[in-house]
Amino acid sequence: MGDLVRRALLCSTALLGGASLVSPAAAADGIKLAVGGYFKEAYMVVIDDDAEGEPGNETNTDGFFNDAEIHFTGSTVLDNGLEVGARVELEGETDEDQIDEAWVYFSGGFGEVRIGSDDDALANACVVPPGGTGNFSAFSPNQWGANFTFFGTNTVCTGVDDLGDAQKIIYISPVFSGFQLTASYTPNPNHETHADGVGPHLGMPATAPFVADADVSAYLTYTYEGNGWGLTWGGGGSWGINVDDSPILGVFEGDVNPQDFYQTGLTVNVGNWAVGGAFEYLNDIFNISEDTVGTEEIDAWVAGGGVAYTHDAWVFGLQYSYRKDMLDADLIILPSEAHLDTVMQRAVATATYALGPGIVIDGEIGYTWGDSDPEVTEPSFFDPDYGGLEIGIGTNITF
Repeated sequence: MGDLVRRALLCSTALLGGASLVSPAAAADGIKLAVGGYFKEAYMVVIDDDAEGEPGNETNTDGFFNDAEIHFTGSTVLDNGLEVGARVELEGETDEDQIDEAWVYFSGGFGEVRIGSDDDALANACVVPPGGTGNFSAFSPNQWGANFTFFGTNTVCTGVDDLGDAQKIIYISPVFSGFQLTASYTPNPNHETHADGVGPHLGMPATAPFVADADVSAYLTYTYEGNGWGLTWGGGGSWGINVDDSPILGVFEGDVNPQDFYQTGLTVNVGNWAVGGAFEYLNDIFNISEDTVGTEEIDAWVAGGGVAYTHDAWVFGLQYSYRKDMLDADLIILPSEAHLDTVMQRAVATATYALGPGIVIDGEIGYTWGDSDPEVTEPSFFDPDYGGLEIGIGTNITF
């Protein structure tokens, strides 16, 4: 399935894009630069388990958290109607990955082709339940105050791309009768920067153990607008191809099955109300083998829903998410050939008030709790009795 999607993506983008680039086409004006971005800041208080050996022990009960980016965009329209542009997203604070995403694009009647560092098709186009805000949600990657996770957070937009923003090609089709297709191909999932920033390109990027040789992703959306109501549906998947199972130090080796993730979501809008849900299944979330650490595989699924109500400048929301991880393993913490299920649930109530164009104040009251079956108290992150109350207030400024 993944190989077919990859071939179809490369062929279609080459044909469609090439048709517009065959003959020279001068631009009436050169590329013009624009600056935008966002700044999110939140203050959160968490009241959770804090006994010795429990997840909340020796952690602060409050803190400030932010996420900021500056976006540089430039584009022009050639005389033949082809739009050409680029986008660079700069992190708003010092980070190992100072440039978050960067790509060039070509857009026309055939759709849009992006080449560069960006999320895969599933992560780019996935439908998420309503009820969250710029800072707070039952679904990550919004601010997360609870001091607790098992094998991952309750996101419903996860692709198999190991870096998230690895170099790739993305095709976004035009809208046909409400339907739109997004597809992507990532030839080197562990390679985001050009020669890792050390100089000119020399040879192809090296493969990495337990990382797929390539990733492909496809996601289809459908949007309908009726008289006083509408809906948005989406569904698709993300697949790894030919995982490298080379041994590491002669210890970590064995058969490795490529990851494959599947997601679907639906949101319905009626007047001032919006309600929806989403589901994602993640097959083999860590690309690990039975011979690696005595672990056959870890599968997971995430489901949840939300509702939002808009009144003047206010938006009120409710969200709930449920994540279950299923581990078949022979580890020290478990009996031989045991099966472990872990569950993490999260519920939030949110409110948003628009102070002006691009300026929002938001807040939340949330609760996160987890459990495991069978109950495992060591190590502490498997503590089955965790519960954390989270209260937050923040601002989200876009420009």
